[in-house]
Amino acid sequence: MTITMYDLAGAEADRRFSPFCWRSKIALAHKGLAVETVPWRFTEKDKLPQPNAGRVPVIIDGDRVVHDSTVIADYLEERYPDRPSLFGGAAGRALAPSCRAGPKRYCRPG
Repeated sequence: MTITMYDLAGAEADRRFSPFCWRSKIALAHKGLAVETVPWRFTEKDKLPQPNAGRVPVIIDGDRVVHDSTVIADYLEERYPDRPSLFGGAAGRALAPSCRAGPKRYCRPG
């Protein structure tokens, strides 16, 4: 079954520029999962599947709706344990939150 992913797009549907969406696309590709992307724009909040926070990425996997790139990565790891690991084991998974938060904390201009 193909996973559907709502992906932030620019004026042209093929211009995708969200690093959060890129994270999820990379995770899906690493897991070897089929994905169909749907271009989405900031003005189209009503087109996102519910529940969500009005942001992308959002994936639909069967009857499950998952949003936020971090939550999506955790979901994919749990849902598809037979596919290559995104974290390389328990230690990598435990370190992942600090790696994701690091740039937000330490890489600020000025």
